[in-house]
Amino acid sequence: MFRNKIVDLITAAINITFGIAVLGLFFRFIFRLFGANPSSDFVRFLYDSTNPLLSPFRTIFEPYVIENRYVLEFSTLIAIAIYLLAAWLLTELIQYVNYSGTTYRTRKVVTKVENE
Repeated sequence: MFRNKIVDLITAAINITFGIAVLGLFFRFIFRLFGANPSSDFVRFLYDSTNPLLSPFRTIFEPYVIENRYVLEFSTLIAIAIYLLAAWLLTELIQYVNYSGTTYRTRKVVTKVENE
């Protein structure tokens, strides 16, 4: 029972962490797409805080610039997809490991009880 609470806590931490990252990337994508003013404090903070998240994906596609103001960043969309996939895989792995350990312990206890 205690182990399940730890697994739930770890899963929640992963989901919150990746959720905040993906939400930041989503707002970055929307702000760049609609040409938000980069000199605004909030927009600058958003761009600066999401730059490290985009660095592995930045060279995959060049941004598509429309009328020198509106930018379609395909790398941001790819980053969102990869981070969502990574969060899902991590939580599934944790659930699998937890399930495998629980099943093993349950079999061990049932076998021990049957032998007695």
